[in-house]
Amino acid sequence: MIRTRKVFTTLAKSIALAMRTAPVVCLSLLIFKFVAAVLPTLQIDLTKELTNSVASLLNQAGNMRDCITVLVVIFIIGIFAVLIELLNQYITLLLQQKTGYRMEGMLAEKTVLFPVIRFDDSQFYDQLQRARSTITFSGQRVIDFLFSAGQSLVTLISFIVLIGQFDTLLTVAIILYMIPSLWVNMKIGKWKFWLLRLQTPFTRRMQYLFDLLTNRSSAKELRIYNLGQTLLKEWSAIYWNNAAEQKKVERRSFKARSAVESIQSLLGMLFTIYSIFVCINGNLTVGHFVAIYQILVSTQSQLKKLAFELSSLYEDALMMNEFFLFMDTNEEGQNSEIAAALQAFKGPITKGITVNNLSFRYPNRSEYTLKNISLHIKPNQTVAIVGENGAGKSTLVNCLIGLYSSYSGKIEYDGVDLKNIDKSALYRNIAAVFQDFLRLYNTPRENIGYGDIGRLSDQTALEMAAARSGASEVISSLPDGFDTRLGPEFEGGTELSVGQWQKLALGRAFFKESEIIVLDEPTASMDPIAEQSLYKRFAELSEGKITLLISHRLGSCKIADHILVLKDGELVEQGTHDELLKSSRRTAGADRLARS
Repeated sequence: MIRTRKVFTTLAKSIALAMRTAPVVCLSLLIFKFVAAVLPTLQIDLTKELTNSVASLLNQAGNMRDCITVLVVIFIIGIFAVLIELLNQYITLLLQQKTGYRMEGMLAEKTVLFPVIRFDDSQFYDQLQRARSTITFSGQRVIDFLFSAGQSLVTLISFIVLIGQFDTLLTVAIILYMIPSLWVNMKIGKWKFWLLRLQTPFTRRMQYLFDLLTNRSSAKELRIYNLGQTLLKEWSAIYWNNAAEQKKVERRSFKARSAVESIQSLLGMLFTIYSIFVCINGNLTVGHFVAIYQILVSTQSQLKKLAFELSSLYEDALMMNEFFLFMDTNEEGQNSEIAAALQAFKGPITKGITVNNLSFRYPNRSEYTLKNISLHIKPNQTVAIVGENGAGKSTLVNCLIGLYSSYSGKIEYDGVDLKNIDKSALYRNIAAVFQDFLRLYNTPRENIGYGDIGRLSDQTALEMAAARSGASEVISSLPDGFDTRLGPEFEGGTELSVGQWQKLALGRAFFKESEIIVLDEPTASMDPIAEQSLYKRFAELSEGKITLLISHRLGSCKIADHILVLKDGELVEQGTHDELLKSSRRTAGADRLARS
């Protein structure tokens, strides 16, 4: 009962969404579906008149004009029915396009609001995958199935009304005839939904493996390490395991449908026999019997159609509920009162960033990545964060700039708790190049200009940012300069080296006027000469800003005013470059970093 209520609630939300998205299209489809629903009953009634006219003509009690008149009307209605069906298909396509666009836009807008930490949670990925698959399949079909089921239901009701003119018992028989099929098909819809839901993690894994086998980014290592067959074997195992579960549901569905349809076939035969006696005892004509028989046959056909539509509608509605659940998820875990109380970030930073007893661990992990870190970053200070791989450098920065909020301890900007600052306002004042920097398969203009979308047309600023990042030489070598299409995956796209892509990403950070700059291993893909040149330009750029520089090498942090050394998630040392080199208290980790 609870699940049934959920289905009706979801259908109500789906209708509301469709009406908000395309009200005229929805109303047009509703009207045409209703017209199409009553036409079969009208055609059956006309067939009855035609049969009686022909019978009278054969008995020399009628005339040809009556037969031709009815035939012409049947022909016109047949043409009209075909046109209505074509219009329904066209309008359904329009509705699917509009709702699909609307839902994809809603999902994208919602997803970018979630904290970055949610993307480290597998359950979140499962929820997101179900919401995405809803758009691809259920989201574009649920309204169509709803309207089609409504059309079939109206047709069946009109059949019931028409046959009720001949015999009341036949009306009751048709209603009883419908119930088992509807119930069984709704059960089948529920089985398929739960199968799809339970298989989501395995389906995601299967899609991931398939992407590895077919993507350009993984092609080289798959061949060098001969991993193709190994990954294919894992993909195949998941595929056939899912297929086996699907076959179980299909076999169960087959047994249920076979039993119901066998019973319905028997009942159909009994109803036909009974209709013969009705015609004999009620002094009805041959046309009446033909009409009754057509109704029985058409009812069986419409019932199968309705059962399929309701089964699919039930399944799609349960899937559609996953979309609405995702859309109703609170992004930051805060209620509206707390959200309204958030403070806007206002630069420049005058007191600095203070961290007290900061600890952090990732979802579904018991060990802490950061442990009781306390520090102070002064205004206009360049701070380098160094440590070996896995020391917690990137995690610390993600906490400092508000990308990770599920930490314990406190981070304050000019004395204001970071958790009380509006993140969107804060991000407008941060520029960053991460280790896994974004490669936009657009043009260099957009790769750099997206750093500040409002100044995308400022060619002078674009050229200056490109010069500072070292991307000018890259851009000048391209066939269309700033307007060259990048990326080999699209027609006409030009591929770049990793270092060239990184220079464009650095240009994007330099293009943005911000209070805080984050560079995560900014020279990882550069040669020593390019690295030295970049650091010189970077020192000029960072004046008057708080700069966070992540590196695993102490030697590359000479431009920093202050250096933090992390080891196993703990802050083990801090000071200037010279202080750390001269310190007799230097840890083995810091010593190893200094020599690198």
